[in-house]
Amino acid sequence: MLRDSDIDSLNGHLASLSREQQKQHNNLQDLLGQFKSLLDDYSSLKSDYEEVKEGREKYKRQARGQDRNPFVLVLVDGDGYLFKEHFLKHGSEGGINAARELSDSVKELMHSTMGMQAEQCRIMVRVYANVLGLSKALARAGLMGHEARSMSPFTSSFTRAQELFDYVDAAEKKEGSDFKIREMFRLFVDLNQCRHIYFAGCHDTGYGSLLTPYRGRSDRITLIKAAGFHREFEALDLPIRELPSVFMSTPLLNSKPPTGPAASTIVGKFNSGNGAHHVSNGSNGTNGANTTKPICKHFQKGICKFGNSCNKQHVMPNQSLNHQPSPKHSSASDSPKLLWSSPTVVGRSEDFLRSKLPLPSIKTEEFIPVNKDGDRIDPYYPHPSPEAFDEYHARAKEHKVCNSYHLSGECGDMSCTYDHSDVSNVIIEVLRYMLLQHPCTRAGACRSIKCYMGHLCQKPGCKAVKSWQCRFNQTAHTLDLETARWDVPSDQSEIDQWSVSDGSIGEPMGFAF
Repeated sequence: MLRDSDIDSLNGHLASLSREQQKQHNNLQDLLGQFKSLLDDYSSLKSDYEEVKEGREKYKRQARGQDRNPFVLVLVDGDGYLFKEHFLKHGSEGGINAARELSDSVKELMHSTMGMQAEQCRIMVRVYANVLGLSKALARAGLMGHEARSMSPFTSSFTRAQELFDYVDAAEKKEGSDFKIREMFRLFVDLNQCRHIYFAGCHDTGYGSLLTPYRGRSDRITLIKAAGFHREFEALDLPIRELPSVFMSTPLLNSKPPTGPAASTIVGKFNSGNGAHHVSNGSNGTNGANTTKPICKHFQKGICKFGNSCNKQHVMPNQSLNHQPSPKHSSASDSPKLLWSSPTVVGRSEDFLRSKLPLPSIKTEEFIPVNKDGDRIDPYYPHPSPEAFDEYHARAKEHKVCNSYHLSGECGDMSCTYDHSDVSNVIIEVLRYMLLQHPCTRAGACRSIKCYMGHLCQKPGCKAVKSWQCRFNQTAHTLDLETARWDVPSDQSEIDQWSVSDGSIGEPMGFAF
């Protein structure tokens, strides 16, 4: 029989074994729990991996799709970039030859800018122009017939000559070509299939704001130089090339005088580069009389709706009429011809504007400066620095700021999508300067202290000879800048010009860096 001590010893061993068994059971349960957790994590990671893999494959398929059909885009403002005279004079045949020459010249450019990649790219050309107005100008220069839209055979043949070439009529709407070119540029500039853009619109400084965000992007953009090229575009740090066999390198005014019956009625040439116009010695019915047509007052105000078809003279108030003998030619008449010149057209200098206009101050925030004629004048705001414009554009890329909120202190649009958050004083000054380049619809009669639009032109040296050179009319360039009194602002709750959003403004015409 077991002794009591033996029984106690066995009970102790049994209890110890039981505890060991329980500990092992707990460890096993813990191990099983960890293993189950690992399996769950593995399943989750596997699911994530499959999603990432699927996304990666989808991206590869898209990338392979974007690699197909690469092309380069040639954007041409046909109102300023004219094809060579021998192309224009030959109508339909000239259009075909112009397209071929442009294609060959662009191919040479592609090899110099893109290397081996050029072999894989097709060429897409978009030319936009006011065909009716251009036809009239070329007819006056003796390069086209005098029938309406005499350029049509040239443009249609140009379009048919190459699969991806189009010569598009942008109609007679003001800045119609500009609008088309801007939208086409924005559509293709960041598209992967579009490997390069050759931009032929450097006669118009209005494109400066379009190209500024791509300053230095020589891998994407090349500027094409022709007649009327503005030096301001050189500051964009983009490659500049010429196509001398395609576009005229001198203004149209320098072309040869017309011959035949039209020579007796055409006195000069249309010059799209320097804004000079030669007009015919209009006759009032008397034989050989050197009388002129009446002057168009609407043109001097910048509101003539008839354009080149107006039957009155389009000259500015500060232009003078000179009598100059015409060059000798085959006709027997040696009578002097009338030429409009503008030797007295001198824009206001920056020093003059700074000395005459009031400087921004607390007073200009509370009262409105007015000259002796009762016209509102704006405080002087200098051109912001290039660094300031860079800061503004960097912010605009993130989220375009609300003009009304930041300049007038309020925004009446409950559904406004523009940025109302705080911005630096530098951005405010750039925004204020840019908006002052857009005319107020009330002009000098405006008395709203919250109006941030321009009431006069502050562009140094601006002559406003051409409507495309400045948004302001002639009156805004000749205002008396002396402050005669300070008016108390009136309550103009509805300011229609406030609708100008950040998306519709750019750097002022004649931009500088």
